[in-house]
Amino acid sequence: MKKYAAFFDLDHTILDTSSARLYIKYLYARGKLKTRDLLRGRFISTMHRFGFFATEEIIEKWVMKYRGVSEKATIELTKKWFDESVAGHIREKAAAEIARHREAGARTVVLSASINYGCEEVMRHLGMDDVISTRLKVRDGLFTGELDGEYCYGPVKLKKAIEYCIRHDFDMEEAWYYGDAFADFYILEGVGHPVCVTPDRKLRKAAKKRGWEIAIW
Repeated sequence: MKKYAAFFDLDHTILDTSSARLYIKYLYARGKLKTRDLLRGRFISTMHRFGFFATEEIIEKWVMKYRGVSEKATIELTKKWFDESVAGHIREKAAAEIARHREAGARTVVLSASINYGCEEVMRHLGMDDVISTRLKVRDGLFTGELDGEYCYGPVKLKKAIEYCIRHDFDMEEAWYYGDAFADFYILEGVGHPVCVTPDRKLRKAAKKRGWEIAIW
C-alpha cells in the first residue's frame, strides 16, 4: 500500500464554521473578552476567510494580546472550549473522509492558519496524525506576543505541505488537500488531488475552470 498525505483545512472544511468565531464567542461569554474585541474578532474572521486583508500583520497585532499569558492555562482552556463548543461542529462527511484516507494508508494532517492548540484537539478527536498550523512563541511557559515561525496562510501552506512530503518521502502528486476558500488556491494547485469543500464563490469559479473536485459538505 503506497503511503501519501491527505491535508485538511480546519475552518469551514473539517468544521462547519470558523474556529476563531467559536473561540471568540466562548471567551466573550465567560467575560474574558470585551465587546469591541468580539466585534473586531468576528470582522477579522470574515475578512480572513475571503483573503481581503494583509492578514499576517493583523494576526501579529492580535497575538500581542496573548503576551504574558500562560501556555498551560491556554491549553486547559482550549480543551474545555473544544469539548463544549467545537466537537459538535465537526462535519460528518469530513470525519468520514479522514477515516477513508486513514484506512487507505494516508497520513492525515490538519493544515490550517489557525493556532495549533485547537487544531491539536481536532486531530486527537478524529484520530489524525499531525498538525501543521500557526504557532505562538513561548518563553518560560508564557506567550511572548509573537508568532513562532511563519503565519500558515496562503502560499505558506503550500511551502509547509511540500516540506512535510519531503520529510516523509511522499509525492505531492499523490497528496490531497481539502479546503473551502480562495486563500487556499496555492496549496490546491500544488497537490495532485485538490478538493474544494463547499467553496466560496471565487474558489468555485477557479475550481470549475481547472476541473478540480467540488464537494458539498
